[in-house]
Amino acid sequence: MNKIKIILVGQPNVGKSYLVNAVSGATLHVGNFTGVTVAKKKIDFEFKGYQFEIIDLPGLYSLHAYTPEEEVSKKYIYESDYDLILNVLDANQLQRGLGFTLQIADLGKKMVCAFNMYDEFSQNGGSINTQQFEKITAISAVNTSAKEKFGLETLFDTVIKTYKNDYNSKIQYSDKIEDAVEKVTSCVKVDKFSTFSKRFTVIRLLDEDPDVYKIVHGKPFFSDCAPRLIETKSQLKTLEDQEDIPTIFNDERNATAKGYVHQIAQSATPKKLTDKIDTILIHPLLGLPIFLFFMWLIFQLTFTLGAIPMDYIDAGFTAFSEAIGSIVPAGFISKAIVEGIIPAIGAVVMFLPNILVLFLGINLLEQTGYMARAAYVMDGLLKKFGLQGRSFVPLVSGFGCTVPAYMAARTLKNPKDRMITMLVLSFMSCGARLPVYTLLVGTFFTASIQANVMFAIYIGGAVMGLIVAKILRLTLFHGESEPFAMEMPKYRFPSFKAIFLDLWIKAKMYLKKAGTFIAVAAFVVWFLSSFPAQTSQLDQFESQQEQNSYILENSYLSDIGKIVEPLFRPLGFDWKESVAVLSGLAAKEVMVSTMAVLYHSDIEDKRLSDVIKANVSFAVAVAMIILVMFYSPCFASIGTFFVEVPQWRWRLFYLIYPNLFAWVAAYIGYKLAS
Repeated sequence: MNKIKIILVGQPNVGKSYLVNAVSGATLHVGNFTGVTVAKKKIDFEFKGYQFEIIDLPGLYSLHAYTPEEEVSKKYIYESDYDLILNVLDANQLQRGLGFTLQIADLGKKMVCAFNMYDEFSQNGGSINTQQFEKITAISAVNTSAKEKFGLETLFDTVIKTYKNDYNSKIQYSDKIEDAVEKVTSCVKVDKFSTFSKRFTVIRLLDEDPDVYKIVHGKPFFSDCAPRLIETKSQLKTLEDQEDIPTIFNDERNATAKGYVHQIAQSATPKKLTDKIDTILIHPLLGLPIFLFFMWLIFQLTFTLGAIPMDYIDAGFTAFSEAIGSIVPAGFISKAIVEGIIPAIGAVVMFLPNILVLFLGINLLEQTGYMARAAYVMDGLLKKFGLQGRSFVPLVSGFGCTVPAYMAARTLKNPKDRMITMLVLSFMSCGARLPVYTLLVGTFFTASIQANVMFAIYIGGAVMGLIVAKILRLTLFHGESEPFAMEMPKYRFPSFKAIFLDLWIKAKMYLKKAGTFIAVAAFVVWFLSSFPAQTSQLDQFESQQEQNSYILENSYLSDIGKIVEPLFRPLGFDWKESVAVLSGLAAKEVMVSTMAVLYHSDIEDKRLSDVIKANVSFAVAVAMIILVMFYSPCFASIGTFFVEVPQWRWRLFYLIYPNLFAWVAAYIGYKLAS
């Protein structure tokens, strides 16, 4: 059976992942590229007597790579063996995608283009003549919709046809560019010294590609070519009245792509309603208040809708605990389950509805296309604090989970922008902190203002992160943030199937975390809080509650808590709150389960919130909320930061400064609340 090895390339958000998923019966292998943490997808499947192996490369905008993902893709394109390039483009953004296609076409490799999302383009009255595209470029193209599984069979028929036939690109640039290429080509003495064609090598040298320069620099002919190369680039700068050569080539490709689009595409009917909506949502004055209103509304719904099932979940776990207690014989195992594990898991699972409502709101904003508008609106504000609009994406991701937010920061090309963004990401309250906030806010604030307090916590953390970003820009990272440019995506009606699938996955992950990691943590906390049990001293106490309190006060956990208590005593914490805060470094939800275990001896028939209110003052609760807002995220997030940032000076800085900041802020909050 013939085997065809294909690399799948394209700019981000063109539907490559949809296309991979749409290949029915395919076997997907997920791993990492050698030596890096960037994800690698390989798809194997059979089609009409051919064995296909598709390597799905991370999205890249240009062969001038900036992010780690783009570097990986570029390296694979340059150095690996493959039979054909499958270039995926968004039919709705054809001109932008074709600029990158021209760079890939210069390689001289066999290539097929998939004009994806064609269903959306055609529904609005647009059409693309793929035969005309092939006529003017010699590159075969197919209109597809991976989402609707439209055109996929034709696409792979075209791949087979292209694989079997010879390929000679007809890509031609303007006369001045072609003259420059010819001048330099004439001094290249060998036709092929690597996997690159001579034409591609010359174009990349003129375009100042550092990777191609490294390859060519050591070749014998380059000493003769260097003066010609310098002279030709100087002439181009004069002709174009432009000092930046990559800009000249970028403008040239955009102009060429624009010409192609005029020849092959009939534009879709403009969406006048979309334009009217944008005039409101990205209005210079109204845009920011509208975004804040949407976020406020999400937190209102998080509290009001999320609170509905909480009592039922709490009652369910209480009944389950009693049932287990009546079945399992009294002893060590029974006490561990009934007094430690079940109450702790129940205390965490109780807040799952709140988390799902929060994620639902953020997902809706993303799927409709509003988040891109929010990034545009926030660009002006973020610049005032030393960041740029593109930082908005990882910052908002931080409200979900800090781990992917750190990875999302890779999209920032400027190293200073990327580092500042990563250093303030922990100020964005992740979903794992929501149970802690919900518990404390629900306990110490009246129902009418709870959602507003929660909104203030999230926005306050974000604002403080921006202030810290400005301080970092003025002190440790001098210079201006990189300019931000983006193209607005179309508004789309959200896919409720995709949204609820995502929520289902998040719910399963949360419940799995509660049933494994948090259960283990709860057992450890319970064990440390129950031993060494000095049973000989218990007879002096009349009630079970007094006995439990005595055991807790003389436990291993008490010893640990009293060691760290002096550090937190200025914040009003006793050893119990100190232990709870430390446990939050493992995972913020563990704080809730820890408090459930620590206060179990006082609960009897009361809710955890009632017991906490009886044992913790309002000022201490305020200090605890502020501390949770700002101190280090969980160990998983810390580990991700270490992977993304190899420099030890920044790792140490990252471990120290947020905790100092959190302690000082909590101290001020405690004094004011007192």
